[in-house]
Amino acid sequence: MPRWLVLGFQDRGSPAIVELFCLHDYVMVIILRVIVLITYIVIYLLFGFYYYKFLSEGTFIETIWSLVPAFLLILLLLPSIKVLYIVEDTKFPIFSFKIVAHQWYWTYIVPLFKNFSYIINSHENSFYEFDSLIESVFNTPRLLRSSSDLFLPLFVSSRLLISSTDVIHSFSLPSLGLKVDALPGRINQLFCSPLLLGSFFGQCSEICGSNHSFMPIRVKVCNLKEFDELRKFYFFDLVEELFSVNF
Repeated sequence: MPRWLVLGFQDRGSPAIVELFCLHDYVMVIILRVIVLITYIVIYLLFGFYYYKFLSEGTFIETIWSLVPAFLLILLLLPSIKVLYIVEDTKFPIFSFKIVAHQWYWTYIVPLFKNFSYIINSHENSFYEFDSLIESVFNTPRLLRSSSDLFLPLFVSSRLLISSTDVIHSFSLPSLGLKVDALPGRINQLFCSPLLLGSFFGQCSEICGSNHSFMPIRVKVCNLKEFDELRKFYFFDLVEELFSVNF
């Protein structure tokens, strides 16, 4: 989670944010070198006593300052495409979760035990749905605690399908490298494979109304056994809801 006076990325909890972190450092090295070179040239031209005409005009120098930016763009393009494919091109996710944004809370739709569909009371049920609201503005961490958490399994590829029912929201989890807009009438997707156990915090990062600040996101990463036990609980809670039976 974010801490005071930290200017860099949060702790990296997924392969996506690890790759983005490396790309960020790589791009910053190139940008800093370009800035230093351009600053030196500008200062030299402003305060230098000597003038070298072939540095300001001529076929050779114009060829150089056309080819060098193109070469730098290639250096930036190739790693960016690699990271883009790593983040987006996940062909076989194990689990699929649907996240629906409302003003001003989230709805999580998670698969039931073993990803099976169950016929309960003549209705086919393959998912469990619950809402997540802000718990209290006075709890710690402030504005980040929610009434219900989204659980993700450790080291397992999961697909998150994000949509909205009213206005544009944004599902953002910096520590896992996840951020995408939740648009009404459209489904966007993210892929996540957590590397660390624990709780990860985020918020809606798109101004969506007067209570925009009160849409926290808390994702808990657990091992696969605990995740299966949790889905059993979801299944029994669904049966209890449909049949009004206490387990």
